[in-house]
Amino acid sequence: MPPEVLTDGLKFPEGPVWAPDGTLYVTEIQAGCITAITADGAKRTFADTGGAPNGAALGADGYLYVTNNGGRDPGCIQRIDSGGKVEVVYDSCQGQPFQGPNDLVMDAHGGFYFTDPGMVSREGLKFGHVYYALRDGSHVTRLQYLFYLPNGIALTPDGTGLIVLESVTGRVWQIPILSPGVLAQVDAGARSGAPRSWPVSALLTSVPQPAAPDGMCLDAAGTLLICAHNGGVVSVHEADGGPLEPIQVEDPRLTNCCFGGPDLQTLYITESGLGRVVSVPWQRPGLRLNDQ
Repeated sequence: MPPEVLTDGLKFPEGPVWAPDGTLYVTEIQAGCITAITADGAKRTFADTGGAPNGAALGADGYLYVTNNGGRDPGCIQRIDSGGKVEVVYDSCQGQPFQGPNDLVMDAHGGFYFTDPGMVSREGLKFGHVYYALRDGSHVTRLQYLFYLPNGIALTPDGTGLIVLESVTGRVWQIPILSPGVLAQVDAGARSGAPRSWPVSALLTSVPQPAAPDGMCLDAAGTLLICAHNGGVVSVHEADGGPLEPIQVEDPRLTNCCFGGPDLQTLYITESGLGRVVSVPWQRPGLRLNDQ
């Protein structure tokens, strides 16, 4: 069944979030806002974030949390209340500004993990990072230093593993979580100028290049649905990484996806090139997130 267009006219949509009241929220990177979309496709501006809002997730506290990559300005983590009021929760870690926060996932312990990709330029690669932060704004820490453009991020269904996509390499990593904000690590030795340890990362699967894995979501069985930017498909993988039949979409520049609907069996996909949100039915419910 081909995807059905829910709404269009969006300016680089990303970060879809389905709320229990039936509203679908998406970020519009080029418009610097969050847009609320109803089941019939009607849309309105929910909040003006400025910068370039990228990923989003609902917290159990009722706030919408946004990873704002900043566009031409420094990036930050924002929090939006039910009336659309925006505040900055974090803009740095230990005095160092973020490079451009991209995506986030809430845990069940009052915190969230988020990616800060770094960048690729003529001068070379600037490594990306993964962070953990508490929703109340009291603590943020950097967990990982050596990813090649980390982008989409998710938790395994049991919450014991962190899944991170690398857009540059197409690789999908899974890292054991020992406790909230603590990843399993190996000692790297006392090399000058290098972190002493880094998380143990197991290669789960990969998305064939030249497509670049962007955002993702999981269903209740742990199946990974990964938006392959520049590939025109949602790349589908079993929980152990094995490839399944992909979902074809019209726009090659799809960015992110989430499950929604009353039974969580509708997959919503954001298409940045055509400025649309499309939907397809799925054979089982999506993974119920900590914010749902």
